[in-house]
Amino acid sequence: MIGIMQWVALYFMPFLCVAFVVSSVNLAKKIKNGEEDTGGNTAWVAVTFTLIMYSLVCVMV
Repeated sequence: MIGIMQWVALYFMPFLCVAFVVSSVNLAKKIKNGEEDTGGNTAWVAVTFTLIMYSLVCVMV
């Protein structure tokens, strides 16, 4: 599992970071506009943040 996450950290980190930022901005816009449907963006932010952090931890070990 650690080898897979190191591969993710090496090759997919730029895409994960872009997805995290875009999802965070979209979530902030929805919250600012008072929209109720924020579940999808919240899920994407949580998943991308978790993958970023977990892959960084696996690289540091």
